[in-house]
Amino acid sequence: MKNLLLRTLGLLLVLFSLEVTAQVTCYGEESKTPDFWLDHFYYAKCTDYESTGSQLFGGNLDCVEFTAGSTIDFTDIYVSKDAVYTVMLYYGIGWCDELGAYVDLNVNGQFTDQLVLFPSAIVGEDATYQFEVELYSDYNNVIQLKNVKDWPAFRGFQLSSNETTKVATTDKNICKVFFTNGSLFVENMLGVDNHIQINSIDGRLIKSVTTDASSYTTSLSTGLYVVNVNGNLTKIFVK
Repeated sequence: MKNLLLRTLGLLLVLFSLEVTAQVTCYGEESKTPDFWLDHFYYAKCTDYESTGSQLFGGNLDCVEFTAGSTIDFTDIYVSKDAVYTVMLYYGIGWCDELGAYVDLNVNGQFTDQLVLFPSAIVGEDATYQFEVELYSDYNNVIQLKNVKDWPAFRGFQLSSNETTKVATTDKNICKVFFTNGSLFVENMLGVDNHIQINSIDGRLIKSVTTDASSYTTSLSTGLYVVNVNGNLTKIFVK
Protein backbone atom coordinates (compact mmCIF):
# COMPACT_ATOMS: atom_id res chain seq x y z
CA MET A 1 0.00 0.00 0.00
CA LYS A 2 2.84 2.34 0.91
CA ASN A 3 4.58 1.75 -2.43
CA LEU A 4 1.29 2.39 -4.27
CA LEU A 5 0.82 5.68 -2.47
CA LEU A 6 4.43 6.68 -3.17
CA ARG A 7 4.07 5.88 -6.85
CA THR A 8 0.81 7.83 -7.07
CA LEU A 9 2.49 10.83 -5.40
CA GLY A 10 5.44 10.52 -7.76
CA LEU A 11 3.16 10.48 -10.79
CA LEU A 12 1.37 13.59 -9.55
CA LEU A 13 4.68 15.37 -9.01
CA VAL A 14 5.96 14.57 -12.47
CA LEU A 15 2.64 15.62 -14.00
CA PHE A 16 3.09 19.04 -12.42
CA SER A 17 6.83 19.24 -13.09
CA LEU A 18 6.43 18.43 -16.79
CA GLU A 19 3.30 20.52 -17.38
CA VAL A 20 5.03 23.38 -19.21
CA THR A 21 6.53 22.10 -22.45
CA ALA A 22 8.48 23.44 -25.38
CA GLN A 23 7.36 23.12 -28.97
CA VAL A 24 8.41 19.72 -30.29
CA THR A 25 10.00 19.80 -33.74
CA CYS A 26 10.69 16.51 -35.51
CA TYR A 27 13.09 16.83 -38.43
CA GLY A 28 13.30 14.90 -41.68
CA GLU A 29 16.21 14.06 -43.96
CA GLU A 30 18.08 17.24 -42.97
CA SER A 31 18.76 15.67 -39.57
CA LYS A 32 21.18 13.25 -41.28
CA THR A 33 23.52 16.14 -42.08
CA PRO A 34 26.78 15.67 -40.13
CA ASP A 35 26.78 17.57 -36.80
CA PHE A 36 23.07 18.41 -37.11
CA TRP A 37 22.39 17.30 -33.53
CA LEU A 38 25.08 19.63 -32.18
CA ASP A 39 22.70 22.51 -32.96
CA HIS A 40 19.29 20.89 -32.47
CA PHE A 41 17.43 19.19 -29.63
CA TYR A 42 16.63 15.53 -30.28
CA TYR A 43 13.18 14.80 -28.84
CA ALA A 44 12.35 11.28 -27.65
CA LYS A 45 8.91 11.81 -29.21
CA CYS A 46 10.58 11.92 -32.64
CA THR A 47 11.98 8.38 -32.31
CA ASP A 48 10.28 5.12 -33.25
CA TYR A 49 9.51 4.49 -29.59
CA GLU A 50 6.21 2.67 -30.20
CA SER A 51 7.94 -0.21 -31.98
CA THR A 52 9.49 -1.36 -28.69
CA GLY A 53 6.45 -0.74 -26.49
CA SER A 54 7.39 2.67 -25.10
CA GLN A 55 4.58 5.21 -24.99
CA LEU A 56 3.81 8.90 -24.63
CA PHE A 57 3.75 10.00 -21.03
CA GLY A 58 0.17 10.55 -19.90
CA GLY A 59 0.65 13.97 -18.31
CA ASN A 60 2.92 15.37 -20.96
CA LEU A 61 2.69 14.26 -24.57
CA ASP A 62 6.13 15.72 -25.31
CA CYS A 63 7.75 12.98 -23.22
CA VAL A 64 8.12 9.24 -23.73
CA GLU A 65 8.00 6.72 -20.89
CA PHE A 66 9.06 3.10 -20.80
CA THR A 67 7.04 -0.01 -20.39
CA ALA A 68 8.95 -2.92 -18.87
CA GLY A 69 12.02 -3.72 -20.96
CA SER A 70 11.21 -1.28 -23.76
CA THR A 71 13.74 1.07 -25.38
CA ILE A 72 14.04 4.52 -26.90
CA ASP A 73 16.39 4.50 -29.89
CA PHE A 74 17.89 7.82 -31.00
CA THR A 75 19.00 6.97 -34.56
CA ASP A 76 20.62 8.80 -37.50
CA ILE A 77 23.17 10.68 -35.40
CA TYR A 78 25.79 11.69 -37.95
CA VAL A 79 28.97 13.55 -37.01
CA SER A 80 31.83 14.97 -39.06
CA LYS A 81 34.64 13.38 -37.07
CA ASP A 82 35.38 10.46 -34.78
CA ALA A 83 35.28 11.93 -31.29
CA VAL A 84 34.01 11.73 -27.74
CA TYR A 85 30.80 13.77 -27.43
CA THR A 86 28.83 14.96 -24.42
CA VAL A 87 25.12 14.16 -24.11
CA MET A 88 22.84 16.15 -21.81
CA LEU A 89 19.74 14.05 -21.18
CA TYR A 90 16.48 15.72 -20.08
CA TYR A 91 13.95 13.60 -18.21
CA GLY A 92 11.31 13.27 -15.50
CA ILE A 93 10.45 10.39 -13.16
CA GLY A 94 7.00 8.82 -13.01
CA TRP A 95 8.06 6.82 -9.98
CA CYS A 96 11.23 5.37 -8.48
CA ASP A 97 12.29 4.14 -5.05
CA GLU A 98 15.13 5.60 -3.01
CA LEU A 99 17.69 3.76 -5.17
CA GLY A 100 16.62 5.62 -8.31
CA ALA A 101 15.48 4.47 -11.76
CA TYR A 102 17.94 2.33 -13.76
CA VAL A 103 18.45 2.68 -17.50
CA ASP A 104 20.98 0.83 -19.66
CA LEU A 105 22.87 2.99 -22.15
CA ASN A 106 23.82 1.25 -25.40
CA VAL A 107 25.84 3.08 -28.06
CA ASN A 108 26.02 1.57 -31.55
CA GLY A 109 24.77 -1.77 -30.27
CA GLN A 110 27.26 -2.02 -27.40
CA PHE A 111 26.45 -1.71 -23.69
CA THR A 112 28.22 1.42 -22.41
CA ASP A 113 26.89 2.25 -18.95
CA GLN A 114 23.95 1.99 -16.58
CA LEU A 115 22.39 5.35 -15.71
CA VAL A 116 20.88 5.89 -12.26
CA LEU A 117 18.25 8.64 -12.45
CA PHE A 118 16.35 10.61 -9.80
CA PRO A 119 13.52 13.17 -10.00
CA SER A 120 14.32 16.85 -10.31
CA ALA A 121 14.54 18.69 -7.00
CA ILE A 122 12.82 21.69 -8.60
CA VAL A 123 9.14 21.40 -9.49
CA GLY A 124 8.53 22.57 -13.05
CA GLU A 125 12.00 21.68 -14.34
CA ASP A 126 13.35 18.56 -16.03
CA ALA A 127 16.05 16.63 -14.30
CA THR A 128 19.27 16.32 -16.34
CA TYR A 129 21.97 13.69 -16.62
CA GLN A 130 25.26 14.22 -18.49
CA PHE A 131 27.37 11.45 -19.98
CA GLU A 132 29.90 10.92 -22.78
CA VAL A 133 29.67 8.74 -25.88
CA GLU A 134 32.05 7.81 -28.69
CA LEU A 135 30.56 8.61 -32.10
CA TYR A 136 31.99 7.94 -35.54
CA SER A 137 32.00 9.86 -38.80
CA ASP A 138 30.30 8.46 -41.94
CA TYR A 139 28.22 6.20 -39.70
CA ASN A 140 24.61 6.02 -38.53
CA ASN A 141 25.29 6.31 -34.79
CA VAL A 142 22.55 5.08 -32.45
CA ILE A 143 22.13 5.97 -28.77
CA GLN A 144 19.69 3.57 -27.09
CA LEU A 145 18.12 3.88 -23.64
CA LYS A 146 16.71 0.61 -22.26
CA ASN A 147 14.38 0.28 -19.29
CA VAL A 148 15.77 -1.73 -16.38
CA LYS A 149 14.02 -0.47 -13.22
CA ASP A 150 11.17 1.95 -12.42
CA TRP A 151 9.60 4.60 -14.67
CA PRO A 152 11.60 7.53 -16.08
CA ALA A 153 10.01 9.67 -18.81
CA PHE A 154 12.37 11.19 -21.38
CA ARG A 155 12.02 14.49 -23.21
CA GLY A 156 15.22 14.07 -25.24
CA PHE A 157 18.84 15.16 -25.36
CA GLN A 158 21.21 17.86 -26.53
CA LEU A 159 24.51 16.76 -28.07
CA SER A 160 27.70 18.80 -27.78
CA SER A 161 31.34 18.30 -28.68
CA ASN A 162 33.99 18.34 -25.99
CA GLU A 163 36.74 18.55 -28.64
CA THR A 164 38.31 15.26 -27.55
CA THR A 165 39.17 13.11 -30.55
CA LYS A 166 38.33 9.43 -30.34
CA VAL A 167 41.72 8.20 -31.52
CA ALA A 168 43.32 7.72 -28.12
CA THR A 169 46.93 7.22 -27.15
CA THR A 170 48.16 4.93 -24.42
CA ASP A 171 50.89 7.49 -23.70
CA LYS A 172 50.85 10.73 -25.66
CA ASN A 173 54.65 10.87 -25.75
CA ILE A 174 55.29 7.21 -26.52
CA CYS A 175 52.68 4.85 -27.95
CA LYS A 176 49.87 5.59 -30.43
CA VAL A 177 46.95 3.26 -31.16
CA PHE A 178 44.61 3.99 -34.09
CA PHE A 179 42.63 2.38 -36.91
CA THR A 180 42.75 3.49 -40.53
CA ASN A 181 42.43 2.01 -44.03
CA GLY A 182 41.20 -1.33 -42.71
CA SER A 183 44.02 -1.97 -40.25
CA LEU A 184 44.84 -1.43 -36.59
CA PHE A 185 48.16 0.33 -35.97
CA VAL A 186 50.23 0.42 -32.79
CA GLU A 187 53.23 2.72 -33.18
CA ASN A 188 56.12 4.21 -31.22
CA MET A 189 56.46 1.37 -28.72
CA LEU A 190 59.67 1.43 -26.70
CA GLY A 191 61.61 -1.34 -25.05
CA VAL A 192 61.43 -5.10 -25.56
CA ASP A 193 58.68 -7.66 -24.96
CA ASN A 194 55.87 -5.26 -25.86
CA HIS A 195 52.65 -7.12 -25.11
CA ILE A 196 49.58 -6.38 -27.25
CA GLN A 197 46.22 -7.92 -26.44
CA ILE A 198 43.03 -7.27 -28.41
CA ASN A 199 39.65 -8.14 -26.90
CA SER A 200 36.09 -7.66 -28.13
CA ILE A 201 33.99 -5.29 -26.04
CA ASP A 202 32.34 -8.31 -24.35
CA GLY A 203 35.72 -9.65 -23.20
CA ARG A 204 36.53 -12.29 -25.84
CA LEU A 205 40.25 -12.56 -26.67
CA ILE A 206 40.82 -11.78 -30.36
CA LYS A 207 44.63 -11.61 -30.56
CA SER A 208 47.59 -11.68 -28.20
CA VAL A 209 51.07 -10.77 -29.41
CA THR A 210 54.45 -10.11 -27.81
CA THR A 211 56.97 -8.24 -29.96
CA ASP A 212 60.29 -6.43 -29.72
CA ALA A 213 59.35 -4.24 -32.69
CA SER A 214 58.40 -0.59 -32.23
CA SER A 215 55.21 -0.97 -34.31
CA TYR A 216 52.51 -3.55 -34.97
CA THR A 217 49.77 -3.80 -37.59
CA THR A 218 46.83 -6.19 -37.98
CA SER A 219 43.44 -6.29 -39.69
CA LEU A 220 40.18 -6.49 -37.74
CA SER A 221 36.57 -7.12 -38.70
CA THR A 222 33.81 -4.62 -37.93
CA GLY A 223 33.21 -4.12 -34.21
CA LEU A 224 34.27 -2.38 -31.01
CA TYR A 225 37.55 -3.54 -29.45
CA VAL A 226 39.67 -2.91 -26.38
CA VAL A 227 43.39 -2.81 -27.22
CA ASN A 228 45.78 -3.40 -24.31
CA VAL A 229 49.37 -2.30 -24.99
CA ASN A 230 51.66 -2.99 -22.05
CA GLY A 231 48.78 -2.44 -19.63
CA ASN A 232 47.40 0.72 -21.28
CA LEU A 233 43.88 0.40 -22.67
CA THR A 234 42.37 2.03 -25.75
CA LYS A 235 38.88 1.48 -27.20
CA ILE A 236 38.83 1.29 -31.01
CA PHE A 237 35.75 1.14 -33.25
CA VAL A 238 36.22 -0.66 -36.58
CA LYS A 239 33.61 0.15 -39.23
